Amino acid sequence: MSDYGTPPGWYPDGGGWERRWDGAAWTDDRRRMAPKPEPTQVRPPTPPTEHVPSVPPPAPPPAPPPAPPSAPPPAPPPGWSVPTPPPTRGGAGRWIALAAVVVLIVAGAGLAFALLRPGGDPDRAGGDHKQARPAAAVQGDLDGDGYGDAVWIVNLTYDQAEQMTGTSDGKVFTTKGLTVEPYGDAHQVWFDWDADGRNEPLTWTYDDDTDRLALTSTDPDFPGDQSMALDLSSLRDYGLDVQVVSGDFDGDGDLDLAVAGPDDKVVAIAVLRNDGTGRFADPERWLSLPNATIDSTTLHAGDFDDDGDADLWAQLPSERLDADDYSGYYSGAGGQALLTSTGTAFEEGAVSVPRDRADAYLVGDVVGDGSVRLVGVTADTYRETLKVTVYDVSTGSLEAVTGFTGQSRVGKRALQGATLSDVDGDGKADVVFVVKGYDESAFGGVQVMRSTGSVYEPATQWAATPACPEDTCRIVFPDTAAN
Repeated sequence: MSDYGTPPGWYPDGGGWERRWDGAAWTDDRRRMAPKPEPTQVRPPTPPTEHVPSVPPPAPPPAPPPAPPSAPPPAPPPGWSVPTPPPTRGGAGRWIALAAVVVLIVAGAGLAFALLRPGGDPDRAGGDHKQARPAAAVQGDLDGDGYGDAVWIVNLTYDQAEQMTGTSDGKVFTTKGLTVEPYGDAHQVWFDWDADGRNEPLTWTYDDDTDRLALTSTDPDFPGDQSMALDLSSLRDYGLDVQVVSGDFDGDGDLDLAVAGPDDKVVAIAVLRNDGTGRFADPERWLSLPNATIDSTTLHAGDFDDDGDADLWAQLPSERLDADDYSGYYSGAGGQALLTSTGTAFEEGAVSVPRDRADAYLVGDVVGDGSVRLVGVTADTYRETLKVTVYDVSTGSLEAVTGFTGQSRVGKRALQGATLSDVDGDGKADVVFVVKGYDESAFGGVQVMRSTGSVYEPATQWAATPACPEDTCRIVFPDTAAN
């Protein structure tokens, strides 16, 4: 039943047409409106020097008929009094048009307010949202020029090591070396901890005598050295290790830190929230992983379920541990699980055993659409190839993305290390890697396999690598992921 109480009849339907209202709903009957008599017009006086034609100007062509309405007219807003239209032709149409104008004015005012208020977003108007942040840093970009770079450490001997920085110009790396302590206790991660569009270094060390984590940086914007206590303990008598990864775990737009370490018979995972300047809060325990040891657990951070906060992809034991595993090293079968962030905690998914395994797993946007994928890199010395495979782990299991792979000929060489970096600045993370034969005294150069968004192209060399004084030298890539 109509809220307007309009009697049945023919009413304007736009474009010179009328539609029949049966008293309860619009019908499919339409007809042309009868022409209205032309009102008498008073023409302005014609200047004596201007000749005015005596014929009237041609009438504009009629507008095409509109699509029929899908529903009866809407009820008026609460608090508004809409008088019942008289039963004359065109009366209902005038009142319906008035109601539509009122709705449009109210909606337009709300949109204008959303656009004018600080941080307004027309696509998300009506709620309080954070102001727009700068665009995320290009993955691996260390100098802010829009090209992803790379850092690798060359351990030439047990007493000699050099940290190399490869700066990309979109085509090759220009390298610069810095002498560092070989196999030292200091670890580095690169991520945009102050949202300035650049991935800055952060050095972390853990002192298991005092159970404290120390954070420092050579970047002048870092707000100062920081130290915080970790509530950890180990059943082993030769010390304990921790792991540190970065990601926006609470979904507030700032990249935080997740720290994993042993706590007797669990692996404890704590989050250190970032205030947006690089100052991190005290650890909050978000999960205790049972049936895991720190040396058998590896974490990779990324927003794998695309809900706005970073999760963790964990490699961990798939078999039941015994007492010797907690006090020694675990050598059993490995599994994988998705640790989903709720913004305040991690929820552990089921542990699955993957059908295939990679030598290294990396995380980044390899498609260029802002999504995150897991990337596996494997060197097959028998087939003399290096293979890249892209995985979707959003459902909690390792699922290869159909066709998104790539291969390169590398000879009988093993993978030394790899990282993801958008070296050509096209928004799609590329694979940077180094291979070497165990009995060789030379590396195969720093090579890059570019992502097209659907496949990985064969590798090309982007930087030379040094000759080794002996075949025991190694190259490793620290964590350079920005996701």
